[in-house]
Formats: sequence, C-alpha cells, structure tokens
Amino acid sequence: MDPKMLFCLPEGDALFNPLNTMFIQMACILVFSQFFYLFLKPCGQAGPVAQILAGIVLSLLTIIRKVHEFFLQKDSASYYIFFSFLLRTAFMFLIGLEIDLDFIKRNLKNSIVITLGSLLISGIIWLPFLWFIIHFMQIKGDFLTFYLAFLITLSNTAAPVVIRSIIDWKLHTSEIGRLAISCGLFIEITNIFLYTIVLSFISGTMTADIFIYTFATGVIILINRILASWLPKRNPKEKYLSKAETLAFFILILIIALTIESSNLNSTLFVFFIGLMFPREGKTYRTMIQRLSYPIHEFVLPVYFGYIGFRFSINSLTKRHYLVLAMTVALSLLGKLLGVLCACSFLKIPKKYWLFLSTMLSVKGHIGLVLLDSNLIYKKWFTPVVHDMFVAALVIMTLLSGVMTSLLLRVQEKSFAHIKTSLEFFDTKEELRVLTCVYGVRHARGSISLVSALSGWSPGASSSPFTPYLMHLIPLPKKRKTELLYHELDEDGGNSNGGDDEFGTNEGLEINDSIDSFTKDRKIMIRQVKLVAPMETMHEEICNATEDLRVSIVFLPFHKHQRIDGKTTNDGEVFRHMNRKVLKQAQCSIGIFVDRNITGFHQLHGSDSVQHVAALFFGGPDDREALSLCKWLTNNSQIHLTVIQFVADDSKTEKLVGDAVTKENNEVFLEIVSKDQTEDETDRIFLEEFYNRFVTTGQVGFIEKRVSNGMQTLTILREIGEMYSLFVVGKNRGDCPMTSGMNDWEECPELGTVGDFLASSNMDVNASVLVVQRHRNSFDSFVDD
Repeated sequence: MDPKMLFCLPEGDALFNPLNTMFIQMACILVFSQFFYLFLKPCGQAGPVAQILAGIVLSLLTIIRKVHEFFLQKDSASYYIFFSFLLRTAFMFLIGLEIDLDFIKRNLKNSIVITLGSLLISGIIWLPFLWFIIHFMQIKGDFLTFYLAFLITLSNTAAPVVIRSIIDWKLHTSEIGRLAISCGLFIEITNIFLYTIVLSFISGTMTADIFIYTFATGVIILINRILASWLPKRNPKEKYLSKAETLAFFILILIIALTIESSNLNSTLFVFFIGLMFPREGKTYRTMIQRLSYPIHEFVLPVYFGYIGFRFSINSLTKRHYLVLAMTVALSLLGKLLGVLCACSFLKIPKKYWLFLSTMLSVKGHIGLVLLDSNLIYKKWFTPVVHDMFVAALVIMTLLSGVMTSLLLRVQEKSFAHIKTSLEFFDTKEELRVLTCVYGVRHARGSISLVSALSGWSPGASSSPFTPYLMHLIPLPKKRKTELLYHELDEDGGNSNGGDDEFGTNEGLEINDSIDSFTKDRKIMIRQVKLVAPMETMHEEICNATEDLRVSIVFLPFHKHQRIDGKTTNDGEVFRHMNRKVLKQAQCSIGIFVDRNITGFHQLHGSDSVQHVAALFFGGPDDREALSLCKWLTNNSQIHLTVIQFVADDSKTEKLVGDAVTKENNEVFLEIVSKDQTEDETDRIFLEEFYNRFVTTGQVGFIEKRVSNGMQTLTILREIGEMYSLFVVGKNRGDCPMTSGMNDWEECPELGTVGDFLASSNMDVNASVLVVQRHRNSFDSFVDD
C-alpha cells in the first residue's frame, strides 16, 4: 500500500470534506443497519446481513447526483482505505484475544482437514472456469496472478462475519458453532498466506521483509507479556487498568501494523497473532476484553460490514457480464459445498451439520477487500469491470450464505438447539460446562473450590475438557439514593463518589484476585460474567444464561453463611426465594452449595492438602445425578472420594453392587435405562456401572450402610460428620424409608431431607454440603416445594 495513501496525506485544500463525508457515511450505515436489523432479526437473520444491506442501500443512493457528489468526493478512497485498516486492526486483535484456544487444540485436525478440503476443491473447480473467463474478458498475460487472486477472493471465508453471525445466533458456545469459527479462522489464515504470495508476484520479493516483521511481531508479543504482568502491580487496588495504560497496548499494535502495511504487506495475520499470544489471565486481559468488546462489536464491525456493501457497484458491468457473475457465484458456492462435504464425510461429522458448515463458511468480504485495495491496481488486467465483478460476487455470496444459513437454522432448529440432558448420561471425556453464581468474594472462594475440584487436575495427567463460568450477581435495588444511571457508576455498580452504599459492593477486585490465583496455579481459565438485575427477575436471567452458555449444571450459593464464631447468619429470604425459582425453572441440573469455609471444603489450588469427599447415595434420579457429578472428582489427585450407600435393612439383596461386568462408558447403561423398569432397578444398574468403573480400580472408596429408618440415618450422619470436608447428596428421593421422620424439623425444603439436616447449624456437622437436583425433563414428575 502506498504510504501516502496509507497515512491519508492531504492534497491541496481537500482535507476536511472527505473526512466529514466519511463520518457521515459511518453514521448512516449504523442507522440503516439498525433499521434493517429490527425487521430481519425476527426472521432469524444475523447482524452482518443487515449491515451489508445498509451499505448497499447507501451505495444505491449515490445514483442521485447530489448524493454522489457529496459521498464520492475526489481522493476520498484513501480515507476509506485508511479507516478500513484501522477497523480491521482493532477487530482482528480482539478476535485473537477472544478465540477459544482449548477448543482449537482439541479440534485442530477437524479444522485443518475442512480448510484443506474447501481450498483444494475450490481450486480444482476454478481451473476450467479460469480458461473460460480469460477468453471471455480478454485477459492477456500474468494468468497465475489472476488465478490466485480469483481463488483467494472467492474461496475465502470471512472470519469476522462468521464470528459475528455465530454470536447473533447464540451458537458460539455450541460445538458446531465453535468448529465453524475455528474453520473460518484457519481458512482466512491460509488465504492470507496465499495473499502474500500474490503480492510477491506483483511487487517482487518480500522474503526479507516477512522475516523482519515476524521478528518484530515476536518482540511486540514479548513486550505485551512484560507489560501485562507489570502494569497491574502499579495500582493493585484498582479493578482495571487505566485508559492510558490500555491505549499504550493499542498504540504498540498500531505502530507495528502501520509499518507492515507501508511495506506492501498485509498486517492482519500479525495483529491476530499478537492478540492470540496475549496473556489470558489477570487484570490486563480482563481490561482489554472489557474495553474493546462493546465498541468493536457494536460500532467497528457494523461499519466494516457496511463498508463491504457500500463497495457494491455494477455500473461498469453489461448484460453479458451478468452471466459470468452468476457463474462465479454458483461455482464459488459449489466449490465450498463439495469441499466441506468431503471433509465432513472423512471426519465423520454428523450429517445434520454438513450443510450448515458449507453455507456458513461461504461468507466473504474480509481478505477479498484487502486484496482489491492492494497493489492489484497496478496490474493491467485489473480493470473496473474485474473490480466490480469481484466486489459484486463477494457481496452476493455473503448475503446468499447468510440467508441460506439462517433458513437452515430455522428449518433444523431442534438439531442446533442445546441438548438439555443430565450428567447421568455424560461421560468424563465430554466437555463439562458449569456456571457458578456468587454475590461476593465469600461465595466466590467456595465456588472456586468446587471448580478446582471438578477440573480433574492431576500432575502429569491429561485433564478432560472443562469450561467453568463464574457469574457475579449484583442485585439492583428498587430505589437508589443517587440519580446516576448504572453506566455512570463505578465498575462494581457502586457510586465512585460515594453516597449509594446499598447498590453493589466493592468485592469485585477480591473476586478477580481469587480467580487470577486459581488460573495461575491450575492453568484453567474461568470466564467471568456480570449480571445486574432486580432480585424479582434475577432467576429468569440466570435461567436464560444457562441456556445461552449451554452449561450442564449451575451452582447457587446457599442463603445462609457461617460466621467466624461458627454460627449461621441468614443473608435474606429474598436470596432463598431466588434459589427456589431457579430450581423450578432452570433447564439444567442445579446444585446448591452450603459453604462452611472455616471448617468445610477449602480451596485446593496452591495447597498440597487432600480433601475427603463423601457422596451419599440413597437412590433416585437426584442421587444418581449427584454421584454422576462426582465422576469428575476421580481424576483429581487432591480429592479422596468415598461413596456411602444407604440400604434399607429389610432389603432382600445381600450385595447390591460389585458383581456386574464392567460396561464400556455409558453405552450399555443408556440402552438399559431407556427400557421400562422400576426406579430401584435403574439405581442398581447405575451403581453397578459406577462401582465397576471406579471402585474396583481403586479410584473411589465404597461403604455400605444398612439402616431401617430415619433415626438410624441421622446417627450415622452425625458419626461421619467430622470425617469429611464435603458431602454431595441428591435433593429428592421420593418415599424413602431410610429417611422417614427426618423432615419433621425441616427448615429448608429446597435442600431435601438429608441436605437440610447436613446444612443445619444445630447438628454436629461441620462439612460443606452440595445438594444436587437433576434436570427435570417434561416427562419427569416434579413436586413443587
């Protein structure tokens, strides 16, 4: 790119009018895109479709002479190119920051195969068409560059469009959505490499420049790591870095990007890797995400997508060119379709996802426009007709892909919906997604203890896929003393000038410190979410979040907490009512955590102590769910798990477990429970499978207790109350003779009979308690508390 064009150096007195015009265009794109989005969102269309349409409408308005003279002034293209560069620098850095590295590592083979499949098939299909288009458009010489330019532009996948669309469809937490994002990034990175080859044919060798800027990028990555660890220490009492410190990081990125672009290289890949290698824990990362996410997603990307549509023009095309345009679009879609289908067939991806991946990965726009703005303008074959055909093909394919994908999602809605199942049918090799809700640092420490235990961390062992979320609940009072709006308050929801002590707390910094300590020790990232809502509707927000995040279980804090003197304090009935509402409405399993942080379950990270955990099994769906959750504790070297089965004294079976043949994962169990059988048979089969898988291998201890009534059960629970730091138990178990009479003094029915006893401050039990309720399907019986 010409440095004079890159830096928008003024020519004569034409400095301010193009700038004013450009900002007005940006404002028009934002307004039009919001207008289209209001009408298209109910139809299932993603934001990029509306934003590209807004750009097209603005482009069509330039047919009016006065509008054309104002919007398309002399030398205004250089300003558009420069601000387009600024926009893509910002969002490519953010994409690198937000990308799910753990998922990419687990699905590296799938992403590479799909990328190669789509590119190879597209390249093969374009070979015969190249001969036709060369003769049709009378291209003379430099056929290889022409072919590469066509291949890159029309076989590419615009990763920003994919990411934004997947987020709008709320598929970014699903397996198929993350796979589409991963494939889009791999295809784009591959095309950037090919793009560099194209430019090397155009402007000569650039090998030395590539090595120099690769080294410079590595230096910037190293500087970022040093600053990311040093800057938080300057102001340890601040929750985020200052705006000036945040700006320093972006200036460093902008300097290297400008330098690279001025040497006729594309900086997209370099900026992306700077974001990808940015430290993913601590205050600095949290600040960058918090400061960049909203403006980029709400302003930068809509303007950039609108700019794609604004470039749309067919003024130089004649009727005979429309046939070539139609063939270009059709062959591009066909190449992507065949390539992705072949790759998916080879990888044995479920057929219901094949068409979705092929249409989603057909969106264009990013690298194609960068290529068109590059030194291709110096090629003789790059005529206005070729330019308009390139841009028209990009826009049409992006719109068609977006529309087809949204229609496919509407038709196959059930195939892409979150599968609401129970942990009972999960295997430990599958990804476990959990959401822990906290009101303050006191709850956060206990929740991090659970996350640490479930992470299955063990020195030298490969851990199972695990994605924890921590949601900071901030109750919004009905009336506030201050008249400031929420966004005018400080980061924790409080007034930075004081005067509103009732709103929010100042515990956000301590919560972050606890999370940072865990992340540093366990190398597992806890994703943070803030929820500010009135207590009357907070349960609805939590239930919606469980579906959006596709979590398998949500942990709620108990409405009472243990004081330093050992006594229990009630935090408020409003918190208890919120828990009860979530228990009734959540579309996943729920765990209520009674945290006795003084005498109970302590944080595991940073300590060599071993925690003794007991899983109490009486029978029933909730107890099976509680024991299923404990499967993720078996790989943790700092957890010693013991299963205590309570058996009715009048049971005719002498030995309920231990004699069954070991089953392979849960396949046999899934087959058995699908048949019509009694609850006791289901419990026995489940327990046999667990026993043969974990107890016989020595990973889990097993104790059988025979009791005849609730009083004997109470006696046993008192005896073992000091032996364990955590009890895991199901909530409901129906009419159980082993717990009969225990609910005569029940205080908290939402904990169930056994859980209520263990949580009571009047009993001699000092351990923490986790009460689990299984996800209620529509056919499950449910008794309201």
